[in-house]
Amino acid sequence: MARDEALQDTLDRESLTPAPLDRRIYAFLIDALLLSALMVIINFSTFLALSEPQALQEMHNSSSSAIMLKDSAKAPPLGQSIEQKIQEQISSLIMQIFLLEIIYQGLFTFWYGASLGKIVCKIQVVSIDLLDSPSFLASFLRAALRTLSQAVYYIPFIFAFSDTFKRTLYDRAARTIVIMQKS
Repeated sequence: MARDEALQDTLDRESLTPAPLDRRIYAFLIDALLLSALMVIINFSTFLALSEPQALQEMHNSSSSAIMLKDSAKAPPLGQSIEQKIQEQISSLIMQIFLLEIIYQGLFTFWYGASLGKIVCKIQVVSIDLLDSPSFLASFLRAALRTLSQAVYYIPFIFAFSDTFKRTLYDRAARTIVIMQKS
């Protein structure tokens, strides 16, 4: 409780206001749309291949000819190879999404104190200790924990609903707070 009172005193002294949840949600949605569009652009050929049976067959033929050249006795059955190829592609996409999210959130938070969505919504992330953009380590810790929070059904986001300063679990861990930008 004493920490919350000290934080409130600091925010009052600096005329800072915690960002309301609706703005944080809008910023989240903007960032999600931007990252989704970027993922589609980066991986368009993969999405196309995964959606068309003929492209999958071509992927299988190119990989199975290499397998057959190595050892024709160990070549997997046709159906199994295509399933494995699909699983590999999906695993690769999931890893790319996580890495892109962490890099995007980490760098933008470190450089600007806000992602593009937060900039549009006129909110920013600041370190509780400095009331400035978080350090490199704090930015990437926050980004990694934020991404993991999404992977566990957004449960850590629930903390924002009960916290006076609307901090999520990853905000608390990184010692950050999301505030309204000063005009």
